[in-house]
Amino acid sequence: MQVIKNKIIIQGPKVHEVGYRIFLLNRALTSGLTGFSAYNHTSPENIQQIEIYIEGETDAIEDFVTGLDVNIPVHAIVDTISIEPYNRRVINIVDYMHLVQVEQLDKGIPAILGIQSSQEKMLEKQDLMLDKQDQMLNNQDQMIEKQEQMIDTQKQTNKEIQTLRYDLKTEMNERFNKIEHELEQVKDALHKHGIMA
Repeated sequence: MQVIKNKIIIQGPKVHEVGYRIFLLNRALTSGLTGFSAYNHTSPENIQQIEIYIEGETDAIEDFVTGLDVNIPVHAIVDTISIEPYNRRVINIVDYMHLVQVEQLDKGIPAILGIQSSQEKMLEKQDLMLDKQDQMLNNQDQMIEKQEQMIDTQKQTNKEIQTLRYDLKTEMNERFNKIEHELEQVKDALHKHGIMA
């Protein structure tokens, strides 16, 4: 079978931020392409575009291209699809999947950091609340028994919060270590394929 390379441009008012590249990657995997990459661009006329590079045997290319104009993500709006021969290197589909994973992790890091920051602020507020509760307990001599129960509950809550904080910190460290490891793998793969000096 003959190996074919094509460049495809999908253009329309809504082809970005609708999951189109992941949609196309799944389609490429299902079709059996060996090479695939997809990048968001904006045309000189300010129209959204996805530039796709594919490589594979004739049957795989035909399977990928067939119905490309009707089988689109739910929220996408496509005006035109153009296909032309391509004679340059196409990234291996597995390497592209790694790049997408790194990109998704990179998008997730700010969200994770935001959650951690919010939790730290909540813990600070909780510490302030505990200080105020201690002051109230000193002023309420008639409710010593109930106050002691509250103190025990608060201590247990503090331990759970400290455990949660420790668990979150450990999980974050593991995630960041995993991200660093995956980034190293991607860099190695890029170096191996001559994409990155």
